[in-house]
Order: sequence, then structure tokens, then C-alpha cells
Amino acid sequence: MRIESSITSVSWIPEGSVSGLARVPFSLGVTHYDDRPRTRLGDLDALRADPNVREVNRLEAWIEVGDGRIIRSGYGRNSGFVGSTSLDLGVTRVTVPGRARPVLRRRPLVSAQTARFVQTIGGRTGMPFPRLTARPPFLAWNSSTAWTTLVLTLHADGRKDGWLLGASPFPRHFLYDDEGNLIGDTTVTDFGRWFSTHYGRETPWGGYDLEPLTIREFAPAREQAVA
Repeated sequence: MRIESSITSVSWIPEGSVSGLARVPFSLGVTHYDDRPRTRLGDLDALRADPNVREVNRLEAWIEVGDGRIIRSGYGRNSGFVGSTSLDLGVTRVTVPGRARPVLRRRPLVSAQTARFVQTIGGRTGMPFPRLTARPPFLAWNSSTAWTTLVLTLHADGRKDGWLLGASPFPRHFLYDDEGNLIGDTTVTDFGRWFSTHYGRETPWGGYDLEPLTIREFAPAREQAVA
């Protein structure tokens, strides 16, 4: 018997969440804040075309069960993406592709009854963003890195549990179950901390991850059993 599931995070920039000089392009209308994502998730192609979506992390995984035990397991085909940034320059509009970091997938932790999968997606805007930073050399040319780390556990009896394991403190991250229902929201962002700190080694690609600042659960975690 094959059991499949997924969990998805969608990252977006809420109105007024950017501070300091970095908010100037937003105030001038050169770039934009994002509309709140829907409570019902669309497919990946629709999300990729949505200018209000900054990043998507889609963790898909499967197990095969025989005689009540897990005999095979693996990650699914999709993984997510880092979106583009649209700029309104008055006489023209420009779309700058995002710069994605390599997908990080931990080796599945598999026992006879459970398989645990962990995946990190992240990157930065493709535009230069010179700024002061909290670490030497105290000046950076590019923007900081935004990311989410998802965890998904599949059970031999058919139960499926997924959650947001780690995330950058900016932007905001919504979490959706395998049926596309909104189940979590990080609610709080910290642009200043993110902008000055989270680049280079202070990211999962430097061996560093961070628990979400806060996360609100919209519905109790559901356990789906296969008859």
C-alpha cells in the first residue's frame, strides 16, 4: 500500500511590515506589499503566477507499506520556488527573478512504523539591496535570505502529520495541509532583525535554522487513517 501526503508554506509581505529606508520603494509604489493569501490553496502553477506570493515550500513525500511495516519511502517530485519581484519604474515595469538557494532535504528518518521528512526552501530577491549589517564587513550588497523548513511524518497506519519546523522572521508564512486548507500562520514578522542578520551563515545553508517567532494554529492537527 502506498501512502502519500504533502504540506505547503506560502510566504508573503504584509502591509506596513517593512521598516527603515527599505520601506521607501514600497511607499513610492515602485514595489508593493502583498495581498493576504487565500485560506484555500491553489495549485503550484497558479501560485507561481501570483505576484503576491514571494516563496512557496511544497514538501511531498510517500511511503510503501507491506505487512504493516514501511518498506520504502521517498520525497515527491515538487519542492516549491522563490518568486519574482515586480518593479514599477513609471515608464515601464520590470520583473526581476528571485535567487533561490539549493533545496535542502534531510535523509528521511525511517522506522518500521513512521517516516519523517524535512525540507527547506529559501532565497532572496534578485534586486541589489545595499544595507548595513550586524556582522563584518557590516555592509552587504544583496538582500537577506528568507526561508521555511517543513516537517512531514507519515505513519504505516495512514496517519499524516505536518508542521512548520523553522522559518526566517520575515516575511510572514502561511501553512497549508495536503487538502489545501490553511492550518497555521506565523502572525508576527521582524523585518529589522531579518534584514541585518539573516544572510550567509545565519541561514540553513550556513547550518543555522530558527524556530518561527510565533505560530497560530487554525485547526487541530488531523489524523487521517487509511482503512
